Amino acid sequence: MTVASILISIVLVTIITKSCSSSALSRARSLETPQVKAIEGGETEHLDFWQNHEDLLQQAWKEWGKEQQENLPGLDDDTIVMDPNIVQRTHQLRDNPSMLLESAFQREFWSDEQIPNVYSCPSFLSPTGIRRLRQHLTASSQAKIPTRRPNGMNRYGLVLDDETQGGVSYPEMDNFRHWLVTDYVRPMARMLFPEWIGSHDDDENHYAFTIHYKKGEEQNNNNKNNTTKTDVQLKEHTDASVVTINININLPQEDADEEDYYEGSDLLFFNEDSGERHSIKFEPGMAVIHRGLHRHQALPIQKGERHQLIIWLFGRDGYVRILPYDKEEQLTVTERWSKDERETRRAQASTSLFEL
Repeated sequence: MTVASILISIVLVTIITKSCSSSALSRARSLETPQVKAIEGGETEHLDFWQNHEDLLQQAWKEWGKEQQENLPGLDDDTIVMDPNIVQRTHQLRDNPSMLLESAFQREFWSDEQIPNVYSCPSFLSPTGIRRLRQHLTASSQAKIPTRRPNGMNRYGLVLDDETQGGVSYPEMDNFRHWLVTDYVRPMARMLFPEWIGSHDDDENHYAFTIHYKKGEEQNNNNKNNTTKTDVQLKEHTDASVVTINININLPQEDADEEDYYEGSDLLFFNEDSGERHSIKFEPGMAVIHRGLHRHQALPIQKGERHQLIIWLFGRDGYVRILPYDKEEQLTVTERWSKDERETRRAQASTSLFEL
């Protein structure tokens, strides 16, 4: 075999190898994302597509995350994602948990919405935190990797999960999600709903997603297979969670771009005691936390767009506690604010996985 033929063979092998091992990111981007239609029962819509491409999409997000490491901001306490006052009080409770501190924290930051088991915090995420998170979400939406609808009723948004087929999962986002749940959402839920979360088994898992409402020209929301290109409202429903936190990630008006302005889209909660419905004006940066089984809805948006981050807490394999714990069965204040060993192991496992 001549030198020329050897060189040709090497080149051909290299070309074939590169072709066979083309990046998962490029292969994922070549897929055609299935069109979402159903506004009810959409959990399994196009399930075959997401199952068939699960491994490819996960690998594509890993590659994309590495590419974006230098382009996207950090998301943690050091980058002021949370309201700094909430960060300070939360750290105090972790270091020195007491009923007195817990009661003061609840009075200062979580307003009772005059409906049992519904609370609101007017400034949960800081404007800086919202802006940084939105940078990540915008970049993820523009990554050209197929993403799955957030849930069975909302069609537009992102699943932020490393275990759900079609979810967005890369180190910075996964770390943010675990950090937000472990350090803030889970202990706050235990504080506000002690009769429903009486064991670490009741809230050990979570599911995070974003949803996007936008005023559209067509609003035929009575159709189960609505073909409008936007979601404008959400009918009354319950969540598959023991506790849900709903965070408005629009920017406050003084910091917002024009597309962040919106009108309408209030949250409506059903008062099971009185039979009345109570609306909450859902302001930018605000968080509303409630029992998942509490019936609620989103009223139609009248102008502009609204963006939300929602996190469901539940037990293993989707278990949702429906019976209240007796007083003596409830977690102590120390147990509410301590990190369960399983949470620490999950965080360590996630970090190790990202270093591979």
